[in-house]
Amino acid sequence: MNKLIKSIGVAGLAGCALFAEAQANTLQVSGTIYKVSGGTTYDTWKINMLSGGTFKVDVLAYEATQKQTSTAGYQEVDLNNDGEITFLDPDTYIYRDDGLLDAGDMLARCDDSDGNHCPDSSNQRILTNTDGSADGSLFLRDPAFNVTLQAGNYLYLVADYTLSTSEAVAGINTNDNLTLPTGLPARDHGDYRLTLSSDTLNFSLVGNTITVSQVPIPGAVWLFGSALAGLATVGRRKIAGV
Repeated sequence: MNKLIKSIGVAGLAGCALFAEAQANTLQVSGTIYKVSGGTTYDTWKINMLSGGTFKVDVLAYEATQKQTSTAGYQEVDLNNDGEITFLDPDTYIYRDDGLLDAGDMLARCDDSDGNHCPDSSNQRILTNTDGSADGSLFLRDPAFNVTLQAGNYLYLVADYTLSTSEAVAGINTNDNLTLPTGLPARDHGDYRLTLSSDTLNFSLVGNTITVSQVPIPGAVWLFGSALAGLATVGRRKIAGV
């Protein structure tokens, strides 16, 4: 970094300051999965990609510090600071949104952050495992991955383990009972939080629709570029007049 600053000079420093304003954007959304007659609910977030790009999805849902499948050493932690501790073993999916949910629209699944179904051989095209969560959630059970999507409309489904395509189409996670650590009393719901972040994309939320767009270059950057172009033109004129 120091070498770059020295080589580009004062004008270059001004340009770097302007570009630094176009920072990575982050969006957090939350939801709850409930027990109902015959199973559990699942949530659907619509993702409207105005242009193609890559962003990270980090899920916080299983409120414990234990990082293994065993309950040995397990400790409950209120990770989302909502005053209660719930346990959701999130099973998440990305579907193409063509107006009618069906099995053929399913593009990718991410169950755990250790590589279990994230990605598998069928979804290498859009998912990249990030090998762990960065929000304090359980390393193994909470998915954390990068997703690359083309412009278009998508659905991000959040359920308790596990949700088949037929269950997704039916609108209920059949016979699910929420996945709890051994020995804990039954709970009728599980909370989760999604954190979306990117170096190159903006996120906005209206209802359950997340719109994803390119980070715009600040107007000041265009002004700065025009000024540089003007200086270059003046310089050429002076040389031509010599």
